[in-house]
Amino acid sequence: MEIRELRARDTKTLAKLLGKLKSSSIADIFQSLDKKEPMQVGLSLFHIVAADLTDDIYSWLADLIGKTVEELDDMPVSTPVDIVKELVNRGDFKDFLALQQVTDTTT
Repeated sequence: MEIRELRARDTKTLAKLLGKLKSSSIADIFQSLDKKEPMQVGLSLFHIVAADLTDDIYSWLADLIGKTVEELDDMPVSTPVDIVKELVNRGDFKDFLALQQVTDTTT
């Protein structure tokens, strides 16, 4: 499975996702940025966002791999977590989230 590079449009997507979350969930996400282990950051984000925004995050994950939601439905059950793990392992994901935090605090 190939996951596309994060793009500027993903900032807008993530901002919309975060805008739908409860403030306590957003605080949890940004507290996770302080963790040393990138995998913890990614999995924390996935669990927090997925709990509140299942359909929205699912659509974004499908877009990241160039699939429709229906195609993602037919993939192995581990696929959503595998996508998150791969994003986190790239190293730019934590920077992407940090950028999002700056964007959220300035708007």
